[in-house]
Amino acid sequence: MPAQALYLKYRPHTFSEVEGQAHVTTTLKNALALNRIAHAYLFEGPRGTGKTTTARLLAKAVNCESTEQAKPCNTCAVCQAINEERLLDLIEIDAASNTGVDDIRDLRDKVDFRPSTARYKVYIIDEVHMLSTAAFNALLKTLEEPPPHVIFIFATTDPQKIPATVISRVQRFVFRRLTLPEIVERLTEIATKENLRVEPAALELIARQATGAMRDAISLLDQLTAYGSDEITLAQVQGLLGAASSQVVSQVVVQLAEKNVAQGLTLVASAVDGGADPKQLAREIVEYLRSLLLLKAGSGEALTLTAEAQAEMLASAGKFSAEQLVRTIRLFNQAVYDLRTSAHPTLPLEIALVEATLEEPVAPRAATPPPAPHHVAAPSTPAPRAPVPPAKKTQPADAPAPSDAPAANDANGVGALSVETLRENWMRVLGVIRQYNKIAEALLRDAEPVRIEGDQIVLGFHHQLHAERFEQDAKGKALIEKALTQLFQQKCRVKCVLSPERAKRKAVEQDPLIQAAVNLMGAEITEIHKDME
Repeated sequence: MPAQALYLKYRPHTFSEVEGQAHVTTTLKNALALNRIAHAYLFEGPRGTGKTTTARLLAKAVNCESTEQAKPCNTCAVCQAINEERLLDLIEIDAASNTGVDDIRDLRDKVDFRPSTARYKVYIIDEVHMLSTAAFNALLKTLEEPPPHVIFIFATTDPQKIPATVISRVQRFVFRRLTLPEIVERLTEIATKENLRVEPAALELIARQATGAMRDAISLLDQLTAYGSDEITLAQVQGLLGAASSQVVSQVVVQLAEKNVAQGLTLVASAVDGGADPKQLAREIVEYLRSLLLLKAGSGEALTLTAEAQAEMLASAGKFSAEQLVRTIRLFNQAVYDLRTSAHPTLPLEIALVEATLEEPVAPRAATPPPAPHHVAAPSTPAPRAPVPPAKKTQPADAPAPSDAPAANDANGVGALSVETLRENWMRVLGVIRQYNKIAEALLRDAEPVRIEGDQIVLGFHHQLHAERFEQDAKGKALIEKALTQLFQQKCRVKCVLSPERAKRKAVEQDPLIQAAVNLMGAEITEIHKDME
């Protein structure tokens, strides 16, 4: 017979044993004491926080035969039958496997039958949000006016998918994620009862990995007992999780602060080669940076740190500005998601590290472009002053003509814009675009300003597909124009073409003579001279 899982073995049998959900259990106990039992409940919250366990406790409490104030008693026949999972009047349904309207109709037909031994027939429907719309509609009337001997308890991790007509007919309880100290305390209690010796640092890492789910933490502790050693160590937990040591994570963050890309990439590579999971490493970096941000914001009391660790983190936090920490956290948090679908196991993590060390694109100040733009914009904005510029031009025919010639050229190049200034500020343009659409910003790294034709900026792409995509996508072009207007305070239009250098190479590659040389003689195109245009 297989050994019983620890999370089942130590499942709470009374409301007082439920960890971290006092706001729920206190309300339910008071309702039981006042005999104000509702006909339907909705328990919602993240996985592993005690929703189904509390539903079972409520089913025991409403049917408990004890006359004592505290229920359930766990000694009467009904409580023992529920603990041993043999009470026929407690029906647990997995909505993920019974989503159809026929399943709910079958349930509705059986609701009228009175309970066999207990006082109430209790239906616990887990993951109720998985029911179809037709199934919810079939349940509505029964849910609104059930027989007096029936209680419904719904559990879900996604309450947004439940129709409002259902939510309005139930009492709603929200289960919260458990805190790190609560999980560590429960794990310590279980380890003591199981005669397990566990390093405090190992317990803390297990609790952090559970991200607020008690069941996940207990399952991980159960898995670690299979090592067979006398003591569960931090190294064993790191090996099981593929986690890097805290020293590696702190060293990577130090390299981020010092903008030492080479050393940072070396640390990441050595950690992965040593067995660390890239996704787990990215999570730990995010967690470490979050701690730095909280310390920098003066909220260090929210962290469970030793004095030495807090002093070390404070020193690291002093090397970052708040803006840098926020930006770096976003980059590595995005890397966690990108690592799920990346073709290369560490590429998103490495890209996040490199981008975090680069200077963030900053929009130019209002004082930088004003001289030329203000000369151009001043006459055009107010309607009454439109005829004034011609009068000024005709008055001094000799002196202003040469001084106004550059202004005319600037107007032809959209004010202060020129190909050179665009290329110099192209990373700033991309930085603005990234705020609205990260995919568009990534594709535009393949482009560069080529020329300016009147009020139109021509962008050259190295790939024909990207050029066609932006040229045909009105939203994409509007996004580029919006970024340019925001930075340079001037209206402009955008045209997307294949880069001239890439177009010349493509034309050469398509030349029949060149193709014959490449295909038949194994030649390679190494350089294209200007006289071949």
